[in-house]
Amino acid sequence: MTQHAINIEHTYQDFIKHVVQTEEVWGLTKDETWATSSSSEYEETEVILFWSKKEGAAACTEDEWSDYTPEPISLVEFLENWCVGMYGDELLVGADWNSDLVGKEAEPLVIALDVVTQLKAVGKTLDFTQYDSQEEFEEQLIEALESE
Repeated sequence: MTQHAINIEHTYQDFIKHVVQTEEVWGLTKDETWATSSSSEYEETEVILFWSKKEGAAACTEDEWSDYTPEPISLVEFLENWCVGMYGDELLVGADWNSDLVGKEAEPLVIALDVVTQLKAVGKTLDFTQYDSQEEFEEQLIEALESE
């Protein structure tokens, strides 16, 4: 693994830990449009960008996103609506990209499972609205990922 790849993975792990700690994810929005980028890994695939901190999102409000503002999303909403919906739309999650638009691109259900794994590791349980429990959400994620 190159140092660049190691740094990206470290930033991703920090993203997971921080969003579990704060139960909040940040995006950039303007008129109900969210900041996206083209995938550097997959041709014709869009990446919706999310940050673990408001400051990270704010650091990217330049050039084409200069009119965008950071907006918080609860972790439950991010998991239930964003990750599940993005999976259905074949979009990727960009986690804590820097102002050079470099960062980890990940499948939304993989990120959701990483978040649930971290929640369990720290003994935290979220109150889901569209699932009976965090365990049911986790089971559904695993089932969907195994069927790919």
